[in-house]
Amino acid sequence: MRAAGQTPVVPARSRTPSARETRPAPAAARGGARPGGRQRPPVADLAGARRARRWRPGRRAGGVLAVLGLLLVAAGWLLLGSPWLRVTEVRVDGVERTDLATVRAVVDGQRGNALARVDTRSLAAEVSALPLVQGADVVRSWPSTLVVTVHERQAVAAVPSTTGGVDLVDGTGTVLVHAADAPSGVPLLDVDVAAAGGDALQAAIAVNATLSTEVRSRVSSISATSPDAVSLQLAGGPRVVWGDDSRPERKAEVLLRLLADPTASAGSVLDVSAPDAPAVTP
Repeated sequence: MRAAGQTPVVPARSRTPSARETRPAPAAARGGARPGGRQRPPVADLAGARRARRWRPGRRAGGVLAVLGLLLVAAGWLLLGSPWLRVTEVRVDGVERTDLATVRAVVDGQRGNALARVDTRSLAAEVSALPLVQGADVVRSWPSTLVVTVHERQAVAAVPSTTGGVDLVDGTGTVLVHAADAPSGVPLLDVDVAAAGGDALQAAIAVNATLSTEVRSRVSSISATSPDAVSLQLAGGPRVVWGDDSRPERKAEVLLRLLADPTASAGSVLDVSAPDAPAVTP
């Protein structure tokens, strides 16, 4: 029984939890451990870690450029400022008639300078300007050597000198050196420049320059009375009327054919100035 005016008390009915409510919370939300005992970081932490590991091209490129800059500075100092890459030795090759001391005087001023700073083309031009030098090469030999290779003018003929002996001349008629006699393989130019003129001497030099090795080896002297009248005197053989310096290959071919003929080679004069119609004087 309840007292009058008293509100009835209804007992609370128990409620069965739904399936959603009874599902266990995710390990990340509960802060639980992942299988294997590894602790799984919160989602926000994973995103931060990915951002930290993300490649940043601007920063990486800046670092690479800085390293390259340092390497360039170091290389520049090594080439231009380093005491290990300076000229300490000069080597000269190819000198026979040229004074070695004269060549060294041109190059020795570079000693102590950075090898990379040496103007090799300018030095080569200075050496090439020496009287007996036709050309020169100057190259660097690292770490500290300059190599000078001299190409001297080659004597192609000997001209009798008014003071005795002979002057050895190159293909341009430039006197290279004075000698007592013409060296072996260098023909004597027997040209009276006062009577025949300088052009006759130049024609004799030009003819000599066009002779084949086989013909030149048989020539003892070359004479000329005019630019169109050059003659060769063969050692122990006839005189050859060569004419001017035109058609040297054809003239040499005809001359060698005549020399191979016993009858023709016994003549006193072989005329090949008109090689298509050679003549033999007994």
